[in-house]
Amino acid sequence: MLSKASRLTAAEVREILRVGRSVRSASLSAKYVSGPGAKAAVVVSSKVAKTAVLRNKLRRAAYRTLRPLLPSKIHLVLFLHKPILDTSEVTLLCSKLT
Repeated sequence: MLSKASRLTAAEVREILRVGRSVRSASLSAKYVSGPGAKAAVVVSSKVAKTAVLRNKLRRAAYRTLRPLLPSKIHLVLFLHKPILDTSEVTLLCSKLT
């Protein structure tokens, strides 16, 4: 899990969705903007995982994978499109951000 200071607020997420740049892979997509410090949010739709327990497990796994990979000075919103998280895909997606 990311620390509270490293997670985006709801207002920041809305702003990134409005003006951010997109990057996509097979089962992940992301919107990002440059900003002070490194912050992230992970979104898992109820269409991907029906139960809140599974959505939260996926979200926590994504945060755990993102922590060492998050580029500095990037605010990132990561979207999962499949109920399985591939860490190599997250690594590839983060390398595309810079």
